[in-house]
Amino acid sequence: MKLKAADAAAATARSPINWFLGICLAAFLTAISASEAAPQTGAGGLNPAEQWIVAQATAGEIADLSKKFPKEKDRKLSARFVEGLLMGALPGFKPHRNGVRIIGAIIDEPIDLENAQIRSQVGLDHCQFNKNVTFYRASFAEFVSFENGAFKAEANFQSMKVGGDASFNNAVFDGPVNFVGADISSNFQANGARFQNKEQGANFNSIKVGHTAFFSNVVFDGPVNFIAADIASNFEAFNAQFKNMATFNSMKVGGHALFNNAVFEGLTDFSFANIVGSFAAGEAQFKNMATFTSLKVGGNTYFQKAIFDGPVDFIMAEFGSWYGQEAKFQNKEQRAIFDSLKVRGDAYFTDAVFEGPVSFDYADFAWLDLSSSFRPTAAAPFHMQGMSYKYIRAVPDNEPESHKALLKLADQSVYTADVYSRLEEFFLRQGYRNDADRAFIAGKRRERKENLHGMYWLGSWLLDGLVGYGRRPWQAGIPCAALVALGCILFSPEKMEPQKPEDAPRVYSRFWYSLGLFLPFVDLQADKVWKPKADQTFLRNYMRVHIMLGWILIPIVLAALTGLIK
Repeated sequence: MKLKAADAAAATARSPINWFLGICLAAFLTAISASEAAPQTGAGGLNPAEQWIVAQATAGEIADLSKKFPKEKDRKLSARFVEGLLMGALPGFKPHRNGVRIIGAIIDEPIDLENAQIRSQVGLDHCQFNKNVTFYRASFAEFVSFENGAFKAEANFQSMKVGGDASFNNAVFDGPVNFVGADISSNFQANGARFQNKEQGANFNSIKVGHTAFFSNVVFDGPVNFIAADIASNFEAFNAQFKNMATFNSMKVGGHALFNNAVFEGLTDFSFANIVGSFAAGEAQFKNMATFTSLKVGGNTYFQKAIFDGPVDFIMAEFGSWYGQEAKFQNKEQRAIFDSLKVRGDAYFTDAVFEGPVSFDYADFAWLDLSSSFRPTAAAPFHMQGMSYKYIRAVPDNEPESHKALLKLADQSVYTADVYSRLEEFFLRQGYRNDADRAFIAGKRRERKENLHGMYWLGSWLLDGLVGYGRRPWQAGIPCAALVALGCILFSPEKMEPQKPEDAPRVYSRFWYSLGLFLPFVDLQADKVWKPKADQTFLRNYMRVHIMLGWILIPIVLAALTGLIK
């Protein structure tokens, strides 16, 4: 039966010697009691967990502390031990070819491996780092893993070099994270990771990844920076959550950039990024301003069912093809800007919805589909100045209806003459001359409505009504025929008389007389033989008007027929 320290002291307090021995015994028992609550250090100053790790590492086995030492207090490692173990600097320790693999360790002290040369594989999975961790310019010859790790303070991996994969899957970072200039030879994996620092966030500026960067299901609570990142293969961020500013400016991706179902809550910037493969953001949500200025994508770009709540711009972006079916641009005040966008292949805006203003000024499309319910709202300005295309449609598999819909869309746009002239050119290339004429006339009517006033407006109105701005010269035949018919009625035989008595026997024809008066440059002789009677004052005056109208209308018809009116 063990004695308590206090009982031992009381039992020996009857003499000075016994009192002294009691004090020593109490101290001894207290030390034993304390030793039961903390790991013991053994050879080389190592506690049991550290000794066991050395044994496992020497044998090339995984040191799963969570199984060997169920209590957290027994799984604590010193920073000095971890640093020496990774660098192979512990006395008597010879690293195995399998490297160092530890699960479930707790390190309460700062770790400083700046400029360290680590020649073996490293796995520190499910480990908890309660102080700052520094791997600045550290070099790992092979892969390194911190999967399911917990970093409670600052984590610095700046300029770190890894000869294989670097894995941070499901890791949690409470402090700021720095991967600036890190060089990963193979894959960088951070699927399911959580970057929780809201002020300084995570910095991946100029990171270099030799194969694929995995960020699916990742959560960035603070700002994240991938400026000038260089990813040799794919950048995968399916279902990622960017809750603050996300910057991908000038990022290079040698394969595909995949952001399907991602959520961007802060400002998002892909300006000047260069994606060799495809860019996919299907069903992604952009809840703030999104900038894709000068983004270059060698393959297809996918934004099907994507939602843009804030302003968005694709100014001078360049894509292989664009798929934006059912995308929603919901900002009602600021434009969705596609100015100078270039799409080398197909561009689908089928069923796209624009709640606010939208601009396609000077965009260039090889094949543009605006089918189905693609419509800017009536109150929202729609800009198409300088927009060019080789083919465009607004209704699938029905060219005549598509042309009508395109003209309607042009009428909804902010007026510029080239919108209609380009449609006219396109209809002509398709072999639809009448539709081309309709586009020309619609453009002239918009010009009259938007820009002309006074006599210019009146002249335009007359040209429209008489000859359809030269495209419908037959229209002038209607007023001409009406005037000749009116003359036949007014110039009736009982109101006419010969100009000379010797002409009385001649037969009078009201039609030839009316037509002869109306036609300039043509002498049918009837107007030289007959004239209204002297008491027909109105008829004598109307005769002059009849002649004048002929001189106005007939030259207009001739000008339209010869192409002088355009």
